Amino acid sequence: MSQPLESAIQLAAARLNDFIELHRGRRKVALADHVRARRKERSTRATTRELIYLDTNAWKCMADYRQGKPNLTPAMVTFGQNLERAARTDAFVFPIGLPTFFELDSMTHPATRSVVTELVDELSHGFCIAPFQDRVGHELQQLRRNDLNTPDELADFLCSPIELLGIPAISLPGFGKEHVDEETFNKALFDSLSELPFSFQLEVASSASGPKWDNSRGIADLNAGKAEHQDLVVNLNTGIFLELRGCIATWFDQEGIELSPKDVSLYALGAQYHWHQSPTTRALPTLRILSSLYGLMRFDSQRKYRDGDPSDFMVAASALPVARALFTDRKLSNLLSDPRIGLSTFSDCSVISGFDEMAKYLSNRL
Repeated sequence: MSQPLESAIQLAAARLNDFIELHRGRRKVALADHVRARRKERSTRATTRELIYLDTNAWKCMADYRQGKPNLTPAMVTFGQNLERAARTDAFVFPIGLPTFFELDSMTHPATRSVVTELVDELSHGFCIAPFQDRVGHELQQLRRNDLNTPDELADFLCSPIELLGIPAISLPGFGKEHVDEETFNKALFDSLSELPFSFQLEVASSASGPKWDNSRGIADLNAGKAEHQDLVVNLNTGIFLELRGCIATWFDQEGIELSPKDVSLYALGAQYHWHQSPTTRALPTLRILSSLYGLMRFDSQRKYRDGDPSDFMVAASALPVARALFTDRKLSNLLSDPRIGLSTFSDCSVISGFDEMAKYLSNRL
């Protein structure tokens, strides 16, 4: 175990008892409400800064720049210089979403891994974007309540690094409950772990067993499925509906909730009808972005899935509802700008592609 990781664990353990004592007097506050309150506090700290989402290529470029690698182009060097300048100010936050976490974790070269582990804390300041399961669950609740005209707050998106893999909670054994009730303990556990920096996640992941993220995994199956069912996608709306229905069904299945195919279809139809009636609505952005991108891919017979597309689509779903800008490559930029899906009608996020343009954007904002 590395010294920084061991120190972080010791610090969290030391704070746990303090937080338990704090929450003994707040028994009426549920864990979910406490997490929500902490997210609001976190989002308040972010409102004075500009949020920019970096895709993995941008993170890798910055890591290479820090290492002084000789193969960087002039545009990449300028980008690295400007990102360094931005990091030294309090004007920016570069939040990290779950797909980017997985891709950063796949960088196993020791020198690059070490630099990336330093960079994530310098640039993200501990701000992350709530994972897919969290966001989709939140949006399905809104859809069920027909609460589609109340705009989401920043607190609905931003979270601590520890929440990327789910809110930590423990079932205490019987003897443990004699000293502290489970709700109090889990609120204290959340507080102690949510203080840990993002580098803690990478430190833990570096020693985890099993394969790392592979951007080529599943691509052949996606293209085979696309070809097999191409005739069913008679128009773009059909493609979006099929992907939306599949996304919703997957969420309920992963949550262990049984729902009939009819009810899943009704959820999908309700969301799609709302977007059709109100094209500029900001309701249900995660579902809208993912189903639009996958639906467009299914409808366009000339397009094939490429390595990294699923991760890119998740990056878009993380960034577009909350960030001022998304730094990405031209492939994703072209897809996001396709007028047929109209993502720009409800998102103010500027999509910036290419290191020249990324460097210019930062220079203009500094």
